[in-house]
Amino acid sequence: MKVIYGKEQTRYDLTPAVTELSWSSARGQIAQNCDVKIKDGPPLKSAGFLMLFTGSELKVAQQFFHGPLVRFDRDDQTRDLSATAYELGWYLQKNEISRTKLDGDAGSELARIIKAAGISFTCPAFGFLTKERVSPQSYTSLFTSLTDQAYEKTGIRYFVQYERDKLTVLPEGGNRMIPMFKASMLTSSSTGESIEEVYTVVTAERYKEEQIASSATKSNDTLVKEIGRMQKVIDAGEDKNVSALAAKQLAELSKIPKTRSITTRHEDENAARLRAGWLIKIMEKDNQTITDWIVTNCQARYKGGLYTMDLQLERKA
Repeated sequence: MKVIYGKEQTRYDLTPAVTELSWSSARGQIAQNCDVKIKDGPPLKSAGFLMLFTGSELKVAQQFFHGPLVRFDRDDQTRDLSATAYELGWYLQKNEISRTKLDGDAGSELARIIKAAGISFTCPAFGFLTKERVSPQSYTSLFTSLTDQAYEKTGIRYFVQYERDKLTVLPEGGNRMIPMFKASMLTSSSTGESIEEVYTVVTAERYKEEQIASSATKSNDTLVKEIGRMQKVIDAGEDKNVSALAAKQLAELSKIPKTRSITTRHEDENAARLRAGWLIKIMEKDNQTITDWIVTNCQARYKGGLYTMDLQLERKA
């Protein structure tokens, strides 16, 4: 592991002085954050870059964090430093778009607008059309709004994968490298289920000139009796088949996901890169069954050559 600080022509190898190092990501967040404590650290500056590498060499292929320091403080007695950095996507919440018209596939429009700001940003088509004029807001707010709509209308969630200053939007589970953890590697594990984001009734509405032009409601009557009525109302946008949209999204939103909380310790440099949105696999205790899980929250730390990760996981039937 290497921890490097850089600002203009200045470079510091902080690795020998780091006493604590942790990073985290969560579903819906556009950027990871990293917290570091440094014994008698060198002079740092706001917006200086913190860079983390899994190996001992400063290779792009081994870098898994790259972003600005947004705050730091120095202990007046010990001279030790505490600092917090975010990935580059943090700047998307610090810059706003003007009133803008969207006209096309939502994913393509999102990519068009963010790339116009000079950011290396790629995004797949989301599979639904949007035709609206959005008010001034941060780029992060636009990203959140359109990815939330994507989940409502297609059942697919998205996350942002980073490669230094390149941002790529991927569907959850779209990571190329898939870590596998054996049950023996888990220091704790608990399983359950959650209905926090489950809906038993879905209504799709299509508007024309601020009036409802058509609507359709679908319900899972068995589930309504079992867990109660929970209704989701979806703006169908340009989709004219509101009945099919309501039925499709009911099938997705009425699934009750299995949840799992695990803590794992490992030395795998590739697995150190995992973040919310990644697919991971777990080899269960029988050493035969392999289960797939999506990471919804990752709290990671590094010390003494070991990565410790607290993961919140989800799996739908």
